Amino acid sequence: MKLLRAWRRYDSVKAAVLLLASAAILIGFCIHAAAGYAVILRAPAEYICTLPEDSDTLLLRLAQTDSVKGYSRQKQAALMQDTRTVTVTLLSAAYLSDCYGIPEQGRLIWANDAVFSAFCGDTEQESVQVRGTLDGKPFSAGIVRTDALPDSQPLAVTAVSIAELHDASELRICMTEPDSSALEKLGLHTLNPEVQLAAEYEKEFVLLRIRFGALAALLSCIAAAAFLQIYRNQAKEQKNRISY
Repeated sequence: MKLLRAWRRYDSVKAAVLLLASAAILIGFCIHAAAGYAVILRAPAEYICTLPEDSDTLLLRLAQTDSVKGYSRQKQAALMQDTRTVTVTLLSAAYLSDCYGIPEQGRLIWANDAVFSAFCGDTEQESVQVRGTLDGKPFSAGIVRTDALPDSQPLAVTAVSIAELHDASELRICMTEPDSSALEKLGLHTLNPEVQLAAEYEKEFVLLRIRFGALAALLSCIAAAAFLQIYRNQAKEQKNRISY
């Protein structure tokens, strides 16, 4: 009741309460952003590198690197059906399982939403049968929509044998966190440096939001304290006038 009376009589109390409410909202925003930042730090990152001639030694060193979640030679192949074409990345079954959690279920093409919608059209189905050509060879299998693949860019993958990837010139590496410097130490040259740049920009942007949110919350608390002091002074003056 005392707070309600003060709210009705003093604008300084209204301002202080509104500022404290704003500070609480800003603190909640900072906590949410910090949780998002923690997710970014734990998010895996994929790099595409040129495969050097001495690949056997390199692959052995990659297998011994703690931050490497999985790796696979990769090729690109064109999937065609009628007038529709989409690029499919050929990878090992182990990579699909270790890095995307996609089980080996025969010859299927797994696509993120961007590729699936572009190739299969506007449909609510989660899988569509494809009869066309893959890399110029007759191909008949299903294309499955999945959210296990990264959605930062269009991506469709399928598992092939190690023998089919033997002459690949590219290596796809999945790391537990963005760390291109570890690959550079191994002598690998990344073909998609924009992945590292995008990850760094995203982290800096989230940190900037957290800093501004925390600063705004602090300033709101300081301003609220100032208005509460004004209220105390006003209440004291009014009390003195009544006593006289």
